[in-house]
Amino acid sequence: MTKREKFIVGLAALAVGYGAVELLLPRASVAPVPQPQSIEGLNAFITKVADATRVGTAEASAIVIQKAEAAWGQDPFLDIQKPKAAEATAIRPKETTRLPNLTYSGFIELGSKRLAIINGQEYEAGDKLNPGGFTIKSILPTRVMIVSAQGEGAPIVLPLQESE
Repeated sequence: MTKREKFIVGLAALAVGYGAVELLLPRASVAPVPQPQSIEGLNAFITKVADATRVGTAEASAIVIQKAEAAWGQDPFLDIQKPKAAEATAIRPKETTRLPNLTYSGFIELGSKRLAIINGQEYEAGDKLNPGGFTIKSILPTRVMIVSAQGEGAPIVLPLQESE
């Protein structure tokens, strides 16, 4: 056995011996946590902590309100997924259809009511769009399907345009 191996075995024996002593010998009792002498002292401490946390609350609230009112680049909770290749070909409008100059820029859902923001105006399903004479067929978070007012041709899909 080399000197190194003897040293390692000695340390292992020492660790086992220490573990046995800790396990078999009774431990000294731990001092109990001091309890407050009175309820008044505890109430005074709680009041002091509550007052300390209130300091600066108006400033913090003003900052939160300012951030909430600021314009957002996009909805942080909107999960935009790219359509699969099969879906992309299925929802492309026909090349012969003249596309209107419409931009779908936002989606709002209030309970069961869905609104699409197209060219800065809010529309529901079934509403007629001002330019182009189209009617909104369906509203989804990632796209809006519109059809011509006469009901001719395939529906046209307006994808959500995210502003940066």
